[in-house]
Amino acid sequence: MIIQLTHKIVASGSRGKKVKLFSFGTDDVWRNIQSFPLVPREYGVYSELGVSDSVHVSGSLNWLAIRYQSCHALYDCKVIPIDQFVMVSLDLSKETYSEYQILCGVDEAPLLEPILVVLMDCLCFCHDLHGTDLVIWRMKKFGVEESWTQFIKVSYQSFSYDFPKLILFPLCLSPNGETLIFGWNGGDKQAILYNLRDDRAEKTTITNEVEWFRSKVYVESFVSTS
Repeated sequence: MIIQLTHKIVASGSRGKKVKLFSFGTDDVWRNIQSFPLVPREYGVYSELGVSDSVHVSGSLNWLAIRYQSCHALYDCKVIPIDQFVMVSLDLSKETYSEYQILCGVDEAPLLEPILVVLMDCLCFCHDLHGTDLVIWRMKKFGVEESWTQFIKVSYQSFSYDFPKLILFPLCLSPNGETLIFGWNGGDKQAILYNLRDDRAEKTTITNEVEWFRSKVYVESFVSTS
């Protein structure tokens, strides 16, 4: 049996109107593919901190967009309810797009733009709730809208900082599901360990030279770097 592995790079410009894809080991040229069906939302303050506006999971690239909003419209998350956000997914094998509703009937507007993250290999949607809590929803079965379930709800008070001074970015969930590691916007750049069972948060003693918000997901590759 022969297994052919293909590595792909996706690049976009002009707010998603022009999308190109490069496949290693096949055509080895940049090809134009269909433009984004909805304009990706930038993460604002998260982008300033180095957080990517798309995530990779289940062989697809995924990002947030706002239904019925043009690329020229001014973005203010405080007036856009959660149920207006949709997730756009690019299947890298088929090179086709799909759109998924995030949360139906949730008409609360967050004080900070929502983000997508991957925790324990599941795609998650994170949003602020009333300036008091961070709520994380998990898509238990990728591509199935009905599988969205509330996964974690964390009170900002657990971190001894007031919102919006505290801006949290989930980095990793421990295998036992008890400890969530957050990057944050604090000046000392230390990560925060949050124990879900005890509702307790503490800073790590790891060197403050780490740029937590600029961390990226690592995926093993068969491409040699030597």
